[in-house]
Amino acid sequence: MDKKPIVSVAVLAGITYYFSGVGFRFGFISQAASAAVAAALLFAAGRGGWQRFFLVALSSFSNAAALGCAFLHKTKASGPLVSDFTLSPFVILAVSAVVGVLVLLWDIQSKSKDRFATILLSVFVLNWTVLAFNVSFFEDWKMENWLTVPFVIIVYVTHRWFRLSNLSYGLIFAYMMLHIYGSHYTYSEVPFGFWMQDVFGTVRNHYDRIVHFAFGFLLAYPLREMVIRISDTRGFWGFWFPVEFVLAFSCVYELLEWLIAVLFGGDLGVAYLGTQGDVWDAQKDMFNAGVGSAVAMVIVFSIIWYYRRGVFWQECRDSLRVKHKQALGEETLRALGK
Repeated sequence: MDKKPIVSVAVLAGITYYFSGVGFRFGFISQAASAAVAAALLFAAGRGGWQRFFLVALSSFSNAAALGCAFLHKTKASGPLVSDFTLSPFVILAVSAVVGVLVLLWDIQSKSKDRFATILLSVFVLNWTVLAFNVSFFEDWKMENWLTVPFVIIVYVTHRWFRLSNLSYGLIFAYMMLHIYGSHYTYSEVPFGFWMQDVFGTVRNHYDRIVHFAFGFLLAYPLREMVIRISDTRGFWGFWFPVEFVLAFSCVYELLEWLIAVLFGGDLGVAYLGTQGDVWDAQKDMFNAGVGSAVAMVIVFSIIWYYRRGVFWQECRDSLRVKHKQALGEETLRALGK
């Protein structure tokens, strides 16, 4: 195992140590034990390469968060799946570790080229089911999932004839998990956002801002992959179009939010919008998504430049050259009429 995965293991173990204290109220010994278990699991996964490390980390951490959201405390909940059943923090971490081990074994034993996407889909369905329990505002949760469920089904159905990279599937999974955590509470009531308020002294719960930034940051690369593979885009446009698509999709989503809020109105409409009194909420959400996509493309640009700088600059220059000298518009119409 090389040094880079070891650094990643150390970072994630440190995150486990810190947030097991914040979220589960662990003492030093329990925090250290949690971090040690996480490090051991991630180290074992990392020996199989970056993809296996990525897969196990996504699966185990997302499951721990899902179980903690749904079953750590008794909360005021609504809907048909309300339960007084709770799990201790140790049980939650143990179950998430077991999920990580099962994912690791599944990945080792399976020979399917689609196992990465299949495993993540299975973990997502598990986490989504867990987060369907004890939701804060059931009607809002249903509305949030009108787009979630069809999107996941479309990604699964299309993956056989248009298979994305494992990196893209991992990024999509991470974004969708952030979304369903938000829908479990309603975005303006997510505990992580309140923790940020206390730590950074902000005046509102900024979890929705994080998710909008993540929409651009995590989905820009999958969009870039689709753009390049479908349109054979090269150079500058391979970085520009993903940012444009993110901004366009963000705009469409904000328009849908507006329409749904007008149709349903009342507390449901307010909860779905999640503006928290900010009249510029929609504009800020789109801005955050755009910034996230731009940051992602800068990272991709830097990596490609580092490894392929000679060819890369030539591709960028070629992509900005005019390929067809003849003007379109009236010239084309005149030619068609002949």
